[in-house]
Amino acid sequence: MPFVTQVLLPKRSNDGKRFSRRCFESFHARMIDKFGGWTRKGQAEGAWLSPSGEFSSDEHWVYEIGHPHRDLAFWQAEKERLKVEFAQ
Repeated sequence: MPFVTQVLLPKRSNDGKRFSRRCFESFHARMIDKFGGWTRKGQAEGAWLSPSGEFSSDEHWVYEIGHPHRDLAFWQAEKERLKVEFAQ
């Protein structure tokens, strides 16, 4: 595939509750329907300070999706959909 898009999905909600496997199923199904599959490469961790100085950290699953053509409109829509599905 000439293009690979990396998607990071949170492992926990904003209140710290772990997302169940079921929470990822619709994303998995969309990637299979549109691109024929997905790869979960592992985990990523991040940390930051909010503008008020509060420390936050999180863990994500790292996905890579191979595709033959750029489709910016699809990925922008997918980003917004995932923000809703994972309450980000």
